[in-house]
Amino acid sequence: MSMPLPLSTVKTPFVRAHFSGLLNAVFIVCWLFFGTALVRAEAARQWQVSEFSFSAETEVADPFDFERVRFSATFVGPEKVRLEVPGFWDGGRTWKIRFTPTRAGEWSFVTSFSNEADGGLHQRGGRFKADAADTADRAHAVRRHGGFLKVGENQRHLTHTDGTPFFWLGDTWWAAPSAAMPFENFRRAVDARVAQGYTVFQAHGHRPLFPDAKGAGMGALEGTSQPDAETLRYWREVDRYHAYADENGLVGAVGFAAGNQLDRHSLKELKRLWHYYIARYGAYPLTFLITQEYNMYPDERAAKIPELIALGQFIKDTDPWKRAITAHAWVHTRDKGQAWNEPWLDYIMLQAGHKRTMSGKFYRELWPRVPVKPFLEAEANYEGFASEVLKVDAARIRDTAYVAMQCGSLGFTYGAQGLYAGVLDRAKPGPTAKWGPVKTWEEGLNLPGGAQMRHLRACYESVEWWKLQPMADAVEPAANVFVKGDADKAALLLYFPARVKVAPGARFVSLPAAARYEAEWFDPRTGERTKRKAVLTADEKGVVLPTRPDEQDWMLMLRKGRE
Repeated sequence: MSMPLPLSTVKTPFVRAHFSGLLNAVFIVCWLFFGTALVRAEAARQWQVSEFSFSAETEVADPFDFERVRFSATFVGPEKVRLEVPGFWDGGRTWKIRFTPTRAGEWSFVTSFSNEADGGLHQRGGRFKADAADTADRAHAVRRHGGFLKVGENQRHLTHTDGTPFFWLGDTWWAAPSAAMPFENFRRAVDARVAQGYTVFQAHGHRPLFPDAKGAGMGALEGTSQPDAETLRYWREVDRYHAYADENGLVGAVGFAAGNQLDRHSLKELKRLWHYYIARYGAYPLTFLITQEYNMYPDERAAKIPELIALGQFIKDTDPWKRAITAHAWVHTRDKGQAWNEPWLDYIMLQAGHKRTMSGKFYRELWPRVPVKPFLEAEANYEGFASEVLKVDAARIRDTAYVAMQCGSLGFTYGAQGLYAGVLDRAKPGPTAKWGPVKTWEEGLNLPGGAQMRHLRACYESVEWWKLQPMADAVEPAANVFVKGDADKAALLLYFPARVKVAPGARFVSLPAAARYEAEWFDPRTGERTKRKAVLTADEKGVVLPTRPDEQDWMLMLRKGRE
């Protein structure tokens, strides 16, 4: 039997254990009868992380060996929801469990430890009340609706945990967390992007945060080797990154290194890392992309790609919240989709690459595939990249993003030269030099195309964007205008790229007879809307497309009015 949990062992930003008078006596009686220490905690809150701390009676030689050393807690909440959450070592005899309530109401938990004789970790219990989600901060959607992403009912978009549609607008910070993107830079990037309406950051850095003069040091791939002070220092610094992103409502899409860099690690070693990572950070609003380019060089890595696919299933099985996860793929012209049909892969992450203008053909061909899964354009045409065939400026960024969205992508991930790799000094550009003029991370953060992505989100969120579907052959004579609409054709979006040529008198065809549409032009550069005074009325040949304001890119938004 174990003694009641002392006051100092439950510490959390939101939940703190307390004992007093009669309640303490009641808990001791429960302990005497049931052999489980019960702890009454102050109110937690739905969708917010709580942390519970425990002290083992003895130290464990290898606390990362989850197959032999298992520490977890089973949480039972309203409507009999049950979650088994793994715990993690946090130095010496200290073990912790982080938990995010998925429902408001009364919760209880009881711990389990592989060494049942250790009364500090085995059969420790507690109760707490989770208050309802915080709805006061309208800008913090994760705190209102939950950050464990799910696949929507129509299999075409992602939602918050409670089913509210989630608009993915991501930025690429591959270097986070590492010395290339130290916490202060990460904090500034979070602040900037949240102010611009971004909802996601993509990262697989996890390289040394405190490197020596030669650049060597502890990173995530070394972070579950041995339980020493440097290991603990590394993970506690990573804590700051996830806590700050969570505090500001930014969902992380995270993984480790690049696919071929993981090849020197066995599947067992990777499972060891991921088990610890999920135990330590699974309560935060994250989605997992496993690694960058899991299927790169398939002929050279024929034995390793199946291991990474098996790792995806392990991650899904280990995750208590069963959030939507994916795998970051190689450039789409070489992506063989090895993981696309895996049951654990919830949405397809695409990489269009950095040297092409996307025509939309690739996405259009992907839309009807079976089984249906949402897809996301997650790496294409970073702003500031320049080559002999393509210079990526703000106009190219808009074109890339809107074409992907109009052709079915569930969202879009932006990227910028300098920022994506965390360049601190132009004189030390690393591999970014091959992509054109070098920029620092801060210069990349301030490029105009990145700021204009706020208008992309505003445009789509002004309609029920998750109900829209690509509409091929909607314009006659044929023109490369990208059309999207709902099933009833009550809301229609027509994107006119700057390069498109539309014949005079061209029509939007196959509309309901006599349908009347209010129309407005949306400016992707400024977010400004210009409503047309004249209503557009469909005849048997459709609606004549109005002339766009100028030769730049524009979105024409049509809303069906009374007939």
